[in-house]
Amino acid sequence: MNVHQRHVLRMLRDDGPLARGVLAKRSRLSATTITHVTAKLLSEGLVAEMENGGSASVGRPAQAVRLVDDARQVAGVHIGAGGVVVAITDLKAAPKAVASFAFDSGSSSPESIVERTASRVGELAVRAGARRLLGVGVGVPGPVDAGRRRALASINMGWTDVPVAELLEEMLGLPAVVEHNVTAMALAENRYGIGRHVPALLYVYLRTGLGAGLVVDGMPFRPGGHGAVELGHIQISSDGARCACGNTGCVETFVSERALMEAAGLAGAAPDNLLARVEPNRQAWEAVVRHLTTALASAVNLLAPDLIVFGGHLGQAPESLFDRLRAELPPRVMPHMRSLLRIERAGFGADAGAVGGAAVALDRFFYSGVLP
Repeated sequence: MNVHQRHVLRMLRDDGPLARGVLAKRSRLSATTITHVTAKLLSEGLVAEMENGGSASVGRPAQAVRLVDDARQVAGVHIGAGGVVVAITDLKAAPKAVASFAFDSGSSSPESIVERTASRVGELAVRAGARRLLGVGVGVPGPVDAGRRRALASINMGWTDVPVAELLEEMLGLPAVVEHNVTAMALAENRYGIGRHVPALLYVYLRTGLGAGLVVDGMPFRPGGHGAVELGHIQISSDGARCACGNTGCVETFVSERALMEAAGLAGAAPDNLLARVEPNRQAWEAVVRHLTTALASAVNLLAPDLIVFGGHLGQAPESLFDRLRAELPPRVMPHMRSLLRIERAGFGADAGAVGGAAVALDRFFYSGVLP
């Protein structure tokens, strides 16, 4: 697939259906080139023609071209501490089938988890009737290598330099790409969710730990090439508790699943309404709000996002948390950011990580990659 075809597909993904004349104008390609490009995409079954009911032209209305969402599929995977979620999605990252499984981080090797993941991808592809699976995108906790092939280090899972993409490719016979999990979630919201056309989107995700991912002008921000914004490891207390990263007083020692479970007086699996369960403990709740506000203020002043999206436990938090942050965060950020900044809940719910993996796969293997 050439660069012009990919460009047209991205326009149809983001703004379609569009008439050929509109495609030519927006792409700055000639009408002849657009005719050749769309003819090729039509022959591949990737686009289809439809009457442009919105045309205001006199006479025969122009035919619009639309993306055929289900012409190809990808698999999206989210590997988290203790669980994996897999989704088969269409070309707009809409899940067609979703499955998950749990594992014991302490006793399960990375290879065994990847093997189970590959098996679940194969089973789910059959269930979803995915006949044209382009590849697999995997979100993992912690930084990944610059080639998007290996999980370099996951503090909460104990993984070090795991060749996730290579293992999956050997097991499935499909190309694979690896991304920092919260960066993948941020990309999904920017491409297909509530953050479409937002210049800078910061996704903040709370489960076992507190992670963040940033997309700027449609491109994932990968500091140092590894793509992990370690929001949870901002130090806010020099004499605080020891963090899993080895430092003391990190945000995660106050705002993490373990700390919140303790504050709520709970044991076992964390409930979906974990933050609501913490709220009645006023001392703990005020500490959560205070430390989260401090971490977000640092992130906003450094990264200048237009939109902060909350996922995981934060996405399920009571509205009172959003009210507090919307009131208390603006005075702590640079003046020019105060009227621009928005804080919203994530749009993909429990499937956010797998949809994020799918978004990464679509970027690599379809919208900027090569069709098999």
